Amino acid sequence: MYVKYTKMEKIVIKSVDRPAERNPDDMIRWFCEALGLTNSAEKDSLEAEILKRFIIAAAHNVGISSSQIKLKPKVARSTVVYHLNRFIDAGIVVKRGRLYYLRGQELSSVIEELEYDINREMMRLMDVARDFDRMFDTYHKKGKEVKIE
Repeated sequence: MYVKYTKMEKIVIKSVDRPAERNPDDMIRWFCEALGLTNSAEKDSLEAEILKRFIIAAAHNVGISSSQIKLKPKVARSTVVYHLNRFIDAGIVVKRGRLYYLRGQELSSVIEELEYDINREMMRLMDVARDFDRMFDTYHKKGKEVKIE
Protein backbone atom coordinates (compact mmCIF):
# COMPACT_ATOMS: atom_id res chain seq x y z
CA MET A 1 0.00 0.00 0.00
CA TYR A 2 1.30 3.45 -0.90
CA VAL A 3 0.91 6.18 1.70
CA LYS A 4 1.51 9.76 0.62
CA TYR A 5 4.28 11.34 2.65
CA THR A 6 4.03 14.62 4.52
CA LYS A 7 7.21 16.63 4.92
CA MET A 8 9.46 15.68 7.79
CA GLU A 9 10.54 18.39 10.18
CA LYS A 10 13.91 17.14 11.29
CA ILE A 11 16.09 14.11 10.75
CA VAL A 12 18.54 13.25 13.50
CA ILE A 13 21.18 10.60 13.00
CA LYS A 14 23.43 9.73 15.92
CA SER A 15 26.54 7.63 15.71
CA VAL A 16 25.69 4.71 17.96
CA ASP A 17 27.47 1.38 18.22
CA ARG A 18 25.49 -1.47 16.72
CA PRO A 19 23.85 -3.76 19.25
CA ALA A 20 26.10 -6.59 20.39
CA GLU A 21 23.27 -9.10 20.13
CA ARG A 22 21.37 -9.67 16.91
CA ASN A 23 17.85 -9.79 18.26
CA PRO A 24 14.84 -7.76 17.09
CA ASP A 25 14.24 -5.90 20.35
CA ASP A 26 17.85 -4.71 20.64
CA MET A 27 17.87 -3.68 17.00
CA ILE A 28 14.62 -1.70 17.34
CA ARG A 29 16.01 0.07 20.42
CA TRP A 30 19.19 0.79 18.44
CA PHE A 31 17.20 2.35 15.58
CA CYS A 32 15.33 4.56 18.06
CA GLU A 33 18.59 5.73 19.59
CA ALA A 34 20.38 6.18 16.24
CA LEU A 35 17.45 8.23 14.90
CA GLY A 36 17.40 10.46 17.97
CA LEU A 37 14.04 9.26 19.24
CA THR A 38 15.45 8.14 22.57
CA ASN A 39 18.55 9.07 24.53
CA SER A 40 19.74 5.58 25.27
CA ALA A 41 19.05 2.00 24.39
CA GLU A 42 17.05 1.56 27.59
CA LYS A 43 15.13 -1.68 27.85
CA ASP A 44 11.71 -0.11 28.46
CA SER A 45 11.76 2.63 25.84
CA LEU A 46 8.29 3.82 24.83
CA GLU A 47 9.71 4.76 21.44
CA ALA A 48 10.97 1.23 20.86
CA GLU A 49 7.58 -0.20 21.80
CA ILE A 50 5.83 2.19 19.44
CA LEU A 51 8.25 1.44 16.57
CA LYS A 52 7.78 -2.29 17.16
CA ARG A 53 4.01 -1.90 16.77
CA PHE A 54 4.47 0.02 13.52
CA ILE A 55 6.80 -2.63 12.11
CA ILE A 56 4.24 -5.33 12.90
CA ALA A 57 1.39 -3.25 11.44
CA ALA A 58 3.37 -2.58 8.25
CA ALA A 59 4.04 -6.30 7.85
CA HIS A 60 0.25 -6.77 7.87
CA ASN A 61 -0.25 -3.78 5.57
CA VAL A 62 -2.40 -1.88 8.07
CA GLY A 63 -2.31 1.41 9.90
CA ILE A 64 -2.96 1.87 13.59
CA SER A 65 -4.73 4.54 15.62
CA SER A 66 -3.23 6.16 18.69
CA SER A 67 -5.77 4.35 20.87
CA GLN A 68 -4.70 0.98 19.40
CA ILE A 69 -1.15 1.47 20.60
CA LYS A 70 -1.35 -0.34 23.90
CA LEU A 71 1.58 0.49 26.09
CA LYS A 72 2.09 0.20 29.80
CA PRO A 73 -1.22 0.73 31.61
CA LYS A 74 -0.22 4.08 33.07
CA VAL A 75 0.84 5.70 29.78
CA ALA A 76 -1.62 8.44 28.88
CA ARG A 77 -2.96 8.65 25.34
CA SER A 78 -1.56 12.21 25.17
CA THR A 79 1.91 10.77 25.79
CA VAL A 80 1.40 8.29 22.96
CA VAL A 81 0.27 11.10 20.63
CA TYR A 82 3.31 13.18 21.63
CA HIS A 83 5.62 10.30 20.65
CA LEU A 84 3.68 9.65 17.44
CA ASN A 85 4.20 13.29 16.46
CA ARG A 86 7.94 12.87 17.07
CA PHE A 87 7.93 9.86 14.73
CA ILE A 88 6.08 11.95 12.13
CA ASP A 89 8.50 14.88 12.53
CA ALA A 90 11.40 12.47 12.05
CA GLY A 91 9.87 11.15 8.80
CA ILE A 92 9.39 7.60 10.07
CA VAL A 93 5.61 7.55 10.42
CA VAL A 94 2.85 9.21 8.40
CA LYS A 95 -0.73 9.96 9.43
CA ARG A 96 -3.70 9.49 7.12
CA GLY A 97 -7.06 10.26 8.65
CA ARG A 98 -7.17 8.66 12.07
CA LEU A 99 -4.52 6.07 11.28
CA TYR A 100 -0.75 6.15 11.46
CA TYR A 101 1.48 4.13 9.16
CA LEU A 102 5.14 3.24 9.03
CA ARG A 103 6.47 5.16 6.06
CA GLY A 104 7.42 1.96 4.23
CA GLN A 105 6.50 -1.70 4.21
CA GLU A 106 9.79 -2.57 5.89
CA LEU A 107 12.21 -0.68 8.08
CA SER A 108 14.83 -0.75 5.31
CA SER A 109 12.46 1.09 2.96
CA VAL A 110 11.85 3.72 5.66
CA ILE A 111 15.62 4.26 5.91
CA GLU A 112 15.83 4.54 2.10
CA GLU A 113 13.12 7.22 2.20
CA LEU A 114 15.03 9.09 4.90
CA GLU A 115 18.16 8.87 2.77
CA TYR A 116 16.20 10.39 -0.13
CA ASP A 117 14.99 13.20 2.18
CA ILE A 118 18.52 13.89 3.38
CA ASN A 119 19.88 13.97 -0.17
CA ARG A 120 17.10 16.32 -1.29
CA GLU A 121 17.75 18.71 1.61
CA MET A 122 21.51 18.59 1.01
CA MET A 123 20.92 19.52 -2.63
CA ARG A 124 18.81 22.50 -1.50
CA LEU A 125 21.58 23.56 0.89
CA MET A 126 24.14 23.26 -1.91
CA ASP A 127 22.00 25.35 -4.27
CA VAL A 128 21.73 28.16 -1.72
CA ALA A 129 25.45 27.91 -0.88
CA ARG A 130 26.34 28.21 -4.57
CA ASP A 131 24.00 31.20 -4.95
CA PHE A 132 25.65 32.81 -1.95
CA ASP A 133 29.14 32.12 -3.30
CA ARG A 134 28.22 33.67 -6.68
CA MET A 135 26.72 36.71 -4.96
CA PHE A 136 29.71 37.10 -2.68
CA ASP A 137 32.12 36.69 -5.60
CA THR A 138 30.21 39.29 -7.68
CA TYR A 139 30.33 41.85 -4.87
CA HIS A 140 34.00 41.12 -4.22
CA LYS A 141 35.00 41.49 -7.92
CA LYS A 142 33.19 44.83 -8.17
CA GLY A 143 35.14 46.07 -5.20
CA LYS A 144 32.07 46.39 -3.06
CA GLU A 145 32.47 45.74 0.60
CA VAL A 146 30.41 42.79 1.73
CA LYS A 147 28.96 43.29 5.15
CA ILE A 148 27.82 40.22 6.97
CA GLU A 149 26.17 41.20 10.22
